[in-house]
This record gives sequence, C-alpha cells and structure tokens, in this order.
Amino acid sequence: MSWRKPSQRIQGYRIQVVSDTDEPAREFNLPATATKTSITDLTPDLDYSVSINSYDGTEESIPIFGQLTIQSSNTSGTARRPQTSDAIKCSVSAIADLVFLVDGSWSVGRENFKHIRSFISALAGAFDIGEDKTRVAVVQYSTDTRTEKCYLLLKCYFLKGKLCYTLSLGDAMDYLLKNIFTEVAGARKGFPKIAMIITDGKSQDPVEEYAKRLRNIGVEIFALGIKGADEDELKEMASTPHSTHVYNVPNFDVIKAVQQKLITQVCSSVEDQLNSLVSGDDVVEPASNLQVLEISSKSMRVTWDPSLGEITGYKLTLMPMMAGMKRQVVYVGPTQTSVNVRDLSPETEYEISLFALKGLTPSDAVLAMEKTQPVKVLLECSLGVDVQADVVLLVDGSYSIGLQNFAKVRAFLEVLVNSFNVGLDKIRLSLVQYSRDPHTEFALNTYNDIDSVVKAVRTFPYRGGSTNTGKAMNYVREKIFISTRGARTSVPRIMVLITDGKSSDSFKDAATNLRNIDVEIFAVGVKDAVRSELEAIANAPAATHVYTVEDFDAFQRISKELTQDLEFSEVTSRSFRATWTTDSTNVMSYLVRFRKAEDITGDYISLAVPADTTSAILPHLTPFTTYEVNVFAQYDKGDSFPLSGEETTLEERGTVQGLSVSEETTDSFRVSWLAAPGPVVRYRLSYIPVMGGGERLETQTNGPDTTIVLQELFPITTYRVSVSAEYTSGLGDKMQVDGTTKEVRVSPHDLRVFNETVSSMKVSWRAASGNVLQYRVAFKPADGTGERKEIAVKGDTTMALLKNLQPATEYELFVSARYTSGLGDPLLGTGTTLE
Repeated sequence: MSWRKPSQRIQGYRIQVVSDTDEPAREFNLPATATKTSITDLTPDLDYSVSINSYDGTEESIPIFGQLTIQSSNTSGTARRPQTSDAIKCSVSAIADLVFLVDGSWSVGRENFKHIRSFISALAGAFDIGEDKTRVAVVQYSTDTRTEKCYLLLKCYFLKGKLCYTLSLGDAMDYLLKNIFTEVAGARKGFPKIAMIITDGKSQDPVEEYAKRLRNIGVEIFALGIKGADEDELKEMASTPHSTHVYNVPNFDVIKAVQQKLITQVCSSVEDQLNSLVSGDDVVEPASNLQVLEISSKSMRVTWDPSLGEITGYKLTLMPMMAGMKRQVVYVGPTQTSVNVRDLSPETEYEISLFALKGLTPSDAVLAMEKTQPVKVLLECSLGVDVQADVVLLVDGSYSIGLQNFAKVRAFLEVLVNSFNVGLDKIRLSLVQYSRDPHTEFALNTYNDIDSVVKAVRTFPYRGGSTNTGKAMNYVREKIFISTRGARTSVPRIMVLITDGKSSDSFKDAATNLRNIDVEIFAVGVKDAVRSELEAIANAPAATHVYTVEDFDAFQRISKELTQDLEFSEVTSRSFRATWTTDSTNVMSYLVRFRKAEDITGDYISLAVPADTTSAILPHLTPFTTYEVNVFAQYDKGDSFPLSGEETTLEERGTVQGLSVSEETTDSFRVSWLAAPGPVVRYRLSYIPVMGGGERLETQTNGPDTTIVLQELFPITTYRVSVSAEYTSGLGDKMQVDGTTKEVRVSPHDLRVFNETVSSMKVSWRAASGNVLQYRVAFKPADGTGERKEIAVKGDTTMALLKNLQPATEYELFVSARYTSGLGDPLLGTGTTLE
C-alpha cells in the first residue's frame, strides 16, 4: 500500500491492520520518509481494515481508512487497492461548517481516545472537505489544568487533529460562539452550522444557556455521551428533536453501534439546512426607497425601487402596533414595485416590512412606519360599472329613532342608493322598514331605475314602534329574497341593516338563516346600537361588515364589479393555481387572499396580481389542507365583491432517507431508515435475492415504525430491499439498499482416528457445509499434562496427520471449520498413540 506524504512536518506514521475475525490487530510505526509499505502473512479471502495516521510528538492526524483483501486465487499475494466504499458519504451537495467539541480530560484516557478519533474521522470523512466545500474545526476541552491553548479554526479546512483545550464544557461552547463560528475563524454566512459535542462526564458548569446561544445563531447541536455522560445534560445542549440529536453509549468501544445512524442524521440535517439557506455568495439583495403614499382610513399604497439582484418576488408585511388587530401579508411578483393594501384598520399605526425573495430565502427587511387616517365620510362612490346584485336595505323605524334622526337616515339612504347602478339586469334594490312589525316599502322588482328608487327613499314614512330585529330578518328571508318579489338565484345577495338600538326579540337564529341562503349581511349602528349585537348579526370579519353611521366606506364594495368563474388547477401538495375571468376594462389590479379553511379567525395571506393577469399560483401551502380563497377586483375607489372558493392540496408523498442494514445473522437482518415527511400510514418493504433469482417477498411495518427485522432469509445471500412510505393517497417513491446475511458456521462430522503409531496418528472427518477456508485441528493430552497444539489444513482437505505425540497417551481432539466470518463449533473426539 502507498500514500502521499503530507505537506506539514511530521515525525512518522502509525499503521493499524484489523480483521473482522478473532485475529489480533497489528500495529506498527514507520519513519516520516516512508510513502509505502507491504503487509504480509494475511489470511486469504478475509477483509482487513487498514488505517494510517501521521504524528509529530503528541500531535496526531485524523486517520484515513481503507480495505485490504488477499485473493486466494492469487498465490503471489497481490492486494486490491484500498477502498472506502463501505464508509457513509453525504451527498456531494452537502456543504457545511462542522465543529467537533471533544472531551479531552484524563478520564477519557489515551486508549479510549482512539475510538473518539476514529468516530471523528468517519463523520468528517462523510463530507468532501475543502475551502469551498465542508470546513472542519476540532476543539478539545478539559477540566485539567493546561498551559497550552490552541485551536484548529474553520479556515484551516485541511483537517488536522491538534490537541486544543478550554477549561470546561460551558467555556468551550462559549469559545465556539466567540472564536470559532465567526468570519475571522472561517465560518461562512449562509452555510449550515453543525456542532458535534463528545463528552464522557457531567460538566462542572451550567451548559444550557451556552448551548442556547449557539442554537440562536443557527448552530445545530448533536451530543454524543459516553460512559458517565449525564443524559439530561446532553438534552439541555442538543437541538431538538432529542431522538435524532442525542446519542448515549455505555463505553468507548461501542461508539460504532450508533456511528452509522448518527452520521446519517448529520448528513440529513445538513441537507435540511441547505434547503432553507442560500450560499454566502448568493445573498438576496433588498429593495430600496420604500415609500407609503395615498394613505386613507383603510388603505395605503406602498411603493419601492426594485432589488438589484436576481429575485423571484417580494413579501410585504404590515404589522399593527395595536394588540388585537389583524396583520397583512402580501406577496407580489418580481417586476411589481407597488401595491395598494386595503382592509386596514382606521387610525392605526403599522410597521411595514418589505423583503425581496429568492425562492424561500428573504433579503434583509426594508422598514417603514405609517398610520392610517381617521374615518371620513365619502359621498360619492359610483363607478359606473355594470354589476349584478340583489340588495335589501333593512331600516330601523322604531320610536327611538325619532322624526329628526329619521330624516338623517333617509338622507343617508339617498346617498347610498345613488352609488348603485340600478337596473333590471344590474343592481336591484328593496327597502324594508321595521319596528314592531316589518313593512315592505318597495320590493326588488318594484323599480328598475335610480330615479324611482330615490323618489321612494325620499318619501317613505316613519312608522314608529318597538325594535324586533329578529322578526324583521325572518321577514326579509321569507318575503323579500323570493323569486316572486324579484330575487334572483345567480347573483350575490346583500342585506344592509341600519339600527339605532338593542333588539327587542331574539335575532341570532334569524341572522344565521339569512347567511345560510348566502346573504351577506352588513350592520350599521347609529347612536345607541349595541356593537356585540351587530357583530352577531353581520358576516365575519366584523372589521369589514360592522360600521357606525358616519362610516360610509363599507358601501364602496357593493358598487364594484364582480369577478367570475373562479377555478383551480395544477394542484400539488404545496401549491395550486387560481384562475378567474372578468369583462371589466378599468380594473387596476386583483387581490387574491387565502388562508386555511378551518382557521376562520386566522390572518389571510394576500397576493397582488397585475390587471392584465387573471391567474395566480398560491405558494408555500401545507399538504393535504383545504384553503379558502377570495379574489377581489381592485378599482380606483374600492374593491369588488370577492369571488370565493375552496381547494385542497394533495397529500405529500415523500421518500425515506438514511436507509441502512444492521444486526445481520445467518437468516435475518434489520432494516432501518429515517421517517419520510407527512402523515405516513405505514411503510411497505419488498426484498429479493440479488443473484440467482428467487421469489420477491413483501412485508410492512406496524404503523409508521421506521425499523423492521426481515426473517427466514437464506444464509450468505445478498438481498435488495426496497422501502416505500404508504399514505392514504398511495405510495411514495421507493429507496433501495442491499443487505447480506452471514454464512452458517457448522461443524464437520464423523471424526475418525487411524494409523496410530507411538508418536503420530491420522484423523479424518466429513466436510462441513458451506465455503470453508481451512480446518483447524487442535489436540492436547487428555490428562492435562501437556500443552495444546494446533495445525491448519486447506478447506478442501478432510484429513490431517498429527505428529510428535507422546507414546501411549490419549489425546483430546478438536476439529473446527474456518469461514470468512470466523470459526464454527469444533467436532470433538479422542485418539490414543501406541506404546
């Protein structure tokens, strides 16, 4: 075997050769000038693990590993080139800043520290290490007194295991925060950060706060406890979930028992971090010159200069500074630099944050603060557009109003009805006055022109009486919204309630019954009206359906053109497309709002869509979830009625990761994996011998378990195992892994002794089954007076001559078959030499 000499000055090399059998390990040193060596006296067809590391005094490099096998067909003993194919490797895209924090106190011991070095080598070796790849640092801490303090920084990306010390685990984590995960030390912005803490005892200082500070800067912490480690302390340090970030083993020599699972999880975590991070060379450039214009009581226009970088869109967030108010989140495309945000609360200060987006990665926020105006009376809101709707004005005419105030109500109604484009195929209006009993002033099919409606409003009488609001709403449902009174089935239905006081009868069921026939209810309170009562009557949200008499903004929405034919397509687990049509020519833009249908009190997410576009992709959705979608056409003075619909995202069918095989026996092995995303019902497995055909077998887990033992397998057979996650909607993509059972190690049969002499005897046996490499024949005097001796013969030989025996002595005989995996049980017998 050969290697290249390192660039640093070294004293020499240490080489270790270990087999998987009971052969003793070999270890030897070579001078610094050596670049090759020969390894002899190896057993044919056995796999040997070879490690080599350089040293200089007390400093040692991390070892590199290879595999060596002598082929039995090659008597010259030529070796294959060492391979590392069995080592776990992360994907080539897995790039991170990886820091090992290692317990180097005297309690570990030099012999045990070899196991730690081996683990560090395996984990670091899973990544491609380099200046533009994964950078690695090693920091060693100890409570023992040391005068030397040295640290291998991340910028020293060529991994060399120098002995570096801090005084305690808490101090060590603080040192990582201030001196290792820094740009000066080589840490990079926008790259995954991993800390692997290895300890064999309980820290003498509190660690939770130090670990929290590391996690707060984005460091994902894994903790490996050995022997005397405190599990509660490991959990205080590690990231969550603890099931994948905390590992504890009873001794140093069993670190390998968790090594594969831990390294696989670290690789997976780096991939997960990369999915949500952008590389340091690809920072998202923010927008600039954020301005807030055209501020009214319920809207404001936000403009900005575009980002100079390559982006996919913008996210605008308006956060009210008053508790209980709704925030607004609006997404716009990459070419849009202005959006009119509506449905704000009057006289409310908002913190405005604008982010440029590249995928899911945001830029730094550009901030502004602005306050909406107080409510103002708007006397003109007609747009002259063609709208179809049936609108019923339900007016309180009880005694509490009084003649003087009733005249004001009539004046308000005149302003209101003038804002509608009244016509047989446009807006139809009805006026109902109520007190103790309701009375129809005119029905939906009474007038077809605005002049007739205005004349009726100016002259309808004040009737007086009590305030039976519930009875009046039942009347509207039963006597007004019917076809014989002009109600249509294919247009929006609106009822505007105007009242000055508390209802004299029950009203909740009446309001519910109206909403159940798709009537949208607005409530305007005057004077002594009870707001909680108005909110119980009106549609949600109350912010846009309940008003005081001075607030005429509510009625602007009624006179805006409606969008039509909302449809959904391109449905995936994380998005779908909404498409609509409209005949209008003066739409300024569209607003698409959506939220989870079950979250009726939650905030809407909004998309601002240009006027020349009538579809939008709703992004970043949750799998297998129903969403409520509203589309508004936006005009210069207000918005249309929303066109509403619901769509459900698909179930996310993911793939398992970290598939591995362990606990191999002659007829079984365990298959394990990391859980697939989403609500997995169970996992389905199929397995078949790789060579020689054979039946494909299938099994499944008990629920979403992520491990199972495959049994009743053939010995020394490699199986190809496929694992798929099963969801209610079907199977995810499968992942495959190969697992090999061990060979059966059996005993030879029918031991026979013959040709005895005074100093020798021959023994023979029937061959053991399987691929026997050799037979070991051991013998010793039965009386225990002599030493045990052993000879070996080739695996295709079933006879041996035992020589140099004592005369007239009975010998105990042991014949064992040697396989690649070790020795089988011995065949026992006795034989006696002649006198």
